[in-house]
Formats: sequence, C-alpha cells, structure tokens
Amino acid sequence: MREAEQQVAFPRPGRGVKALLVVYVAIALVGALLFNYGGHGGAAVLAALACIPALVVHHPWSVLTAGLLTSPRDFTSIIITAVAIYFLAPDLERRWGMWRFFRFYALSIIAGFGLALVLAKIAPGDSQVFHPGAMFGPAAALTALAVAWGRENASAQIRLYFLLPISGRMLVWITLGFCALGLFFPATLTEGVVAPFGGFVAGLLLAGSPSPLREIYLRVKLAVLRRRSGPIHIEGIRPQKRRPGAPPLRVVTGGLDEDLEKRQPPKDKRFLN
Repeated sequence: MREAEQQVAFPRPGRGVKALLVVYVAIALVGALLFNYGGHGGAAVLAALACIPALVVHHPWSVLTAGLLTSPRDFTSIIITAVAIYFLAPDLERRWGMWRFFRFYALSIIAGFGLALVLAKIAPGDSQVFHPGAMFGPAAALTALAVAWGRENASAQIRLYFLLPISGRMLVWITLGFCALGLFFPATLTEGVVAPFGGFVAGLLLAGSPSPLREIYLRVKLAVLRRRSGPIHIEGIRPQKRRPGAPPLRVVTGGLDEDLEKRQPPKDKRFLN
C-alpha cells in the first residue's frame, strides 16, 4: 500500500527546481510579449538569446540562454517544459543538492547546443537539418533530466503520460527513441535534431554518484598523485633491491606467534585462565 502511495504522490520541488520553474515561466511570458507585440525590437532581443551558428562567436552566452527559451508562438511548449521539470527534477535535486543540479542542467544545455554547433561546422551540404538558422528550446536539458532520472532510479516505476507504467531503465531507452524520432520530424524541434543527442550524452556522463565523468577525473587525479609522490622511504630503513624475477612480496618472520612460542609457561597454572 505504501508503494502505491509513493507512485501517485506528487513530488515536492526544492528551492532550485522552484527557481528554475519561475525563470522558465517568466521568460516564456516576456518572450511571447516581445515576439507577438514588440515588433522588430522584440525579435532582435530573442535573436540575441537564441543560438545562431553564424552569430555564436559574437553571442557566446546564447549557448546557454537558448536552452531557457520556449516557443513564443504557443503555450504548449512552456506547459510541457514545466511538467517535465516538475516530475523529473525534484528527485535529482534531493539526491545531488541544488548547486550540482544547476551545474548539471547548465552543462546539459551547453552540451546539446555545443554538439549541434560542431556538426553544423563539419557536416557537408546545406541541409537545414544539420545547418539550422537558429536554435532555441529546452529539449537538450529535458532529455538529460530523463536520462539522469532513469539512471538514478533504474528499478523505480513511473507512468509515461500518466498511463503507461515503465521503469527508470526503460525510460532511458524511450528517451533515446524520442531523440531518434526527431531525425524523421525535424520541423517539430526548434532546438534542431542534434541538440537532444547532446543532452542524452550529458545525462549519461554527468548522472550517478559519482558520475562516470567524475570517476574518470578521480582516477586520473589519483594516477597523477601517485606518479608525483614516487616510492615511499622510511627513515632509518634502507630499501633492499630485489633480484630479477623475485616476487613483489616476501614473508618476514617474527611477530606475536613467535613471541608466544618462546614464552615460558607460568609456574602457577591458575593465572592461565
């Protein structure tokens, strides 16, 4: 009965998730007003925040701010974004803490649009699929959230679209499937078809305790520290050279067992117990 109550219970967002939702709603409302009623000035403001490959050198902040924009043409974009953040993000913030959650979210956006910019630079041809004019939207971050939640809750169960029960592990594969569907329907993604794949990779590398990326960093750091420290020498003891082919370990006689063997038993046996 308790497990059923946990499945239908609504999550309790922390301060970080609440702040993120407020930012998205505020930017969505202001962006809609600027786009629909601000004329050329409003469009210029949105263009400065969106990730445009031709202008990203002059607007480097757009690699991050583009992920905070939603479609100003309809309200379904902000609703879907808010619902996804509300149901997926609270568990991650509770596990990681607010600042790690913010870093994860920001790096997911940067990874998504960064991968899209790299492919736009090296991909041949002039197709709008790999050479978009402008990119904006939270698809990369939402994809990373779904992957991270699935990895952190591999055996837990949620209801996809409030109907279909799936496990966290299955959610990761379903998320990858949605990324692949974007390749067939590119017009539905204002972020471009590549950004969600960048978010997927970010979710795989940055989720977990420790995350795979941090585990690699710790292993490299440990190897560097071992190389810098060198062999350990104890003062007063000269290290002995091993002959070629000798095993790395040797048996040193002595210790407690040898002391007990040499010890004479007491004359009065009463003290043995």
